[in-house]
Amino acid sequence: MSTQITIAVDAMGGDNSPSKVIDGIDLHSKNSNDVFYNIFGDLELLEKLISKKNISKDKYNLIHTNEKIEGEDSPLSAAKKGKNTSMWLAVESVKSKESDAIISAGNTGALFVIAKLNLEMIQNINKPALSGLWP
Repeated sequence: MSTQITIAVDAMGGDNSPSKVIDGIDLHSKNSNDVFYNIFGDLELLEKLISKKNISKDKYNLIHTNEKIEGEDSPLSAAKKGKNTSMWLAVESVKSKESDAIISAGNTGALFVIAKLNLEMIQNINKPALSGLWP
């Protein structure tokens, strides 16, 4: 028996976003039947990109914000940008248990600071975790 996992996606983070992020969701969703995506970003852009893909509407939820963190932002200035950025909202969805995990191709320093401000750390671990693909 499989349990559905909900992933919060900062669709506006990183170079060539949100296009590359939607491409990634499209690829991942083809091989992952037990994953649901909470996608945070500019609704108009996201709907346009998703309409060109074959992603089932019951596999995702779009949450609109037109605010985003830029790659040039310092971690502190990114955190000060506010609670309406795609990254902040995605992290907050993990905090509120609407999502199980977050992914972002955006500003890593900002992601660490925003996660540290919003998420409870595991006992005896005082830093957020960073994961990457290994061969």
